Amino acid sequence: MAAGRGVIMITPTGGTNIASVESIRALFPALERHEGGCPVAYFDGPGGTQVPRPVVEAISDYLYHHNSNTHWGYATSNETDATIRNGRAALADLLNASPSEIVFGPNMTTLTFHLSRALGRVFGPGDEILVTELDHHANIDPWRALAKDRGIMVH
Repeated sequence: MAAGRGVIMITPTGGTNIASVESIRALFPALERHEGGCPVAYFDGPGGTQVPRPVVEAISDYLYHHNSNTHWGYATSNETDATIRNGRAALADLLNASPSEIVFGPNMTTLTFHLSRALGRVFGPGDEILVTELDHHANIDPWRALAKDRGIMVH
């Protein structure tokens, strides 16, 4: 997007605001970094995605004030359950899905590994998995490991 052009952002009340690219970039402290006098460009994969300041602040607030196990009857547990429930609802809305279809986990690699193992139970010799050269290793390596164990082909 060209400098100065805006991005449409939906407000919590359902209205819209136009946020400038500069105001969005200002939310990412990592983009303030310079190496050799030049701004740093980040082309990270899933594990290295740069995080905006409000996300860091929300995580910090959760860890300081609400961190708890789920599904117990005390305040911080109820708050944790609500946070997860609200997060699933928000992501489901973004993806046009049902909250029951949204899964959170430690990271993409672990989730994909578990998915490959669950699906792999019914795979056998002659079955094939297709990945692209652009896929992150988190989406390739679990399938390659499954190929060794189950005799499937990964292309």
